[in-house]
Amino acid sequence: MSIIKSIRYHFSQEEPHSLASLKQTVSILSHDNEFVDKVLDCFSIMTDEKTMKIPLQIGNVRHLLEDISKLDQQTKKIDVIINLKDIYLERVLDNDHVLFHLYGITDPELIKAIKADHIIVESQYSARTDIMEYYQFSKFASFLHTNNMDGFAQLIWEKIRVHANREKKCMARLIYHIAEDKYYIRAVASESGYKKYGVNFSALVALLAVDKYVKDHQEQAFIESYEIDDSHIMMSIQFNRKILLEDDMYLTLNLALANDEIRQSSVTLNAEFRVVYKKDDKESDIILKPTSYQKEHGTYSEDMLTYSHGMNVETAIERISDLPALIDKYITLISKNAIAIKSIKNPKQVKDFIQQRIQLSRKEEFIGYKAAVVQKLASIEVNSIFDLFELLRSVEELFGDDIKSKSFWRQKLYDALINRGKDD
Repeated sequence: MSIIKSIRYHFSQEEPHSLASLKQTVSILSHDNEFVDKVLDCFSIMTDEKTMKIPLQIGNVRHLLEDISKLDQQTKKIDVIINLKDIYLERVLDNDHVLFHLYGITDPELIKAIKADHIIVESQYSARTDIMEYYQFSKFASFLHTNNMDGFAQLIWEKIRVHANREKKCMARLIYHIAEDKYYIRAVASESGYKKYGVNFSALVALLAVDKYVKDHQEQAFIESYEIDDSHIMMSIQFNRKILLEDDMYLTLNLALANDEIRQSSVTLNAEFRVVYKKDDKESDIILKPTSYQKEHGTYSEDMLTYSHGMNVETAIERISDLPALIDKYITLISKNAIAIKSIKNPKQVKDFIQQRIQLSRKEEFIGYKAAVVQKLASIEVNSIFDLFELLRSVEELFGDDIKSKSFWRQKLYDALINRGKDD
């Protein structure tokens, strides 16, 4: 659950009139982003008036920027350094959140705003677990709350707090909800080495990298969908180029950005491929997301490109500079694998395999759709590869504009059609 209501948007087609200039992009994504100058330097971008007027060659950017600006005006983010021993457990709430009392605040601006050096804040996102799991206490606290033993939980917490990690410091991310006039604790992280690679930083880097790629390759691209809130972004950018595999099959590329502002391996970029299969005068398509990527020396990575909050900005952007080569590399790889889908001898068996995997899934992003997906898979007969494409395409429609659940589904398809499909 977000502190503020998330914004989801899916574009049915490219809207080239929704372009934005470099100046507009930098102006909005400079908010809560201390690395703008370094990002521009790493991409060798001049900041003269003429250059700043040049539009990014990515459709729908202006729409994205307007929504990010709306969200940025609803909250303020404050990072404070405090001792773990100065975090008190006030009480566990019925919504499984926790009220924490933070003492020993030294940040002068926050002290001025709250007129005190301590504050009671409600946990959001991972904060409850982040703090309580320093002492492996989270699950036990929930058990005690369920059994109306909150007082006992407080006594135990006090004993642990006093005797463990007395001088250990951490960075607490607070989010101030302007309309509610209320502070939340969003997470805690390491005191040192944390870089603020937030939503705006990751969006700026991704947009500039894609803009450079499409201009260098004379391509076209547009934002297909995004989901953003105060601390997360998931965005899919679609490239227009059709990569012909065979007379009856081609694919297009999407680049998927995901960022959680606190998690250690927070920023990821992955490839997604829309595979289009033609039969007679009809077309059907599915979208696949690789579950692993081959790196150097035969090693594999879960993500095509990722960087953590502990990484310095130069290294992070250096990795981003590898993006064009990575895109071309995985287009070649997926092109070979996608053709193999046509060689599946028993599409019904693949459908049954997918259905079995879905029935066993307990992933949070899938639970709400599980019954509908299983029903859809069971309701349609599959006698050909084209039938299989049509069925799987119709399943994706069940997720609407839920980007996170779509991403999970696309990975399941990749496993079923590429990793398993080649052997069927």
